[in-house]
Amino acid sequence: MNSVNQTPVGLYFHIPFCKVKCVYCDFYSIPKRDEAIPAFMQALIAEFQQFAQKMDTTHFRLSTIFIGGGTPSLLMPRHVESLLNEIQRIFTIDHQVEITMEANPGEAPFEKLRAFNDLGVNRLSMGVQSLQPELLRFMSRIHTVDQAKITFDAAREAGFTNINTDLIFAIPGQSKAVWLSDLTAVIEWNPEHISAYSLTVEEGTALHRWVSNQQVKMLPELDDAGMYLEGRNLLADNGYRPYEISNYAKPGFECRHNLHYWTQVPYLSFGPSAHSYFENRRWWNVRSLDEYLKRMALKIPVMESEETLTLEQTRAEYIFTRLRLSDGISRRDYHKRFGCDFVSLHGKRLEKWLPKHIVLEDDHYRLTQDGLLLADDIAADLMV
Repeated sequence: MNSVNQTPVGLYFHIPFCKVKCVYCDFYSIPKRDEAIPAFMQALIAEFQQFAQKMDTTHFRLSTIFIGGGTPSLLMPRHVESLLNEIQRIFTIDHQVEITMEANPGEAPFEKLRAFNDLGVNRLSMGVQSLQPELLRFMSRIHTVDQAKITFDAAREAGFTNINTDLIFAIPGQSKAVWLSDLTAVIEWNPEHISAYSLTVEEGTALHRWVSNQQVKMLPELDDAGMYLEGRNLLADNGYRPYEISNYAKPGFECRHNLHYWTQVPYLSFGPSAHSYFENRRWWNVRSLDEYLKRMALKIPVMESEETLTLEQTRAEYIFTRLRLSDGISRRDYHKRFGCDFVSLHGKRLEKWLPKHIVLEDDHYRLTQDGLLLADDIAADLMV
């Protein structure tokens, strides 16, 4: 089939292994289980094969692959090679496919990075988080500040021309001056993409317990907002376009895989806790490595649950994700997708946010700087 007529799709593979569980992380990950990696990779590839047998892959063009975790850079190159070979055997792959792997500083030596790049991994996402030793310790990050720069330089030497650095702000004990200093230092490294997230308290994490027990006090919302806005302006002034609320890229280096999530492009995910979206269905796997391996060994489905989205849910998700993007909500695209007018459905609620929090520009409803700080509240209001 002509690739022009094929539907783009993304693949996500969840690698749950890590050295230490970070205090803020609510993604499924499990420390000190590296001995299970070989058996896990066999099961992961088998899950992918079994799913592919049930669909006609000739109708789809693979545009992105994301190997996330956990810490995928703990894998050996042979594991990644086996996975990518199987993907290539089953799918038509876009000649400009984006293949991302996450890596932690200090856990991805040059030789391994070069091997990953040689295999076709062309985008690296590094969990730098902070350049302050005391803040790294607070978040239970085990790398040093020096290791962050060493790993970044090693990735460049290994051939990576598309590198993302993850950073966190609004950490207890972090001042705005320290945050902007760290951000300035990372900008000087010249990565193609920077993700900057406010530290959030997620249920089930060590940070949540500390805050609940009043062992830790989070920064005031005004401090959080100030760090966000000044960081956003600093990044924009240095050529990083804020194309999503927390993501900034040089022109042409936006994360295409994450844009799949935000623009409702189908994505198929594999591994424990992995979530998929395909043909208006969403499903997710069991959130346990041992249960996942057990089910795969017994040839029992690893899917934990699923749902078919209603029209109302699909519209609500569209509003929530599109408002996060700098392009905002296109009135024309909304009508094309849903066969109705965005303003006719949401006009009354929309009016109260205009023009201070939302502006209309070239048929697109976009959040203003004031609106960015209330993005979730505005989306929730319009989704009703």
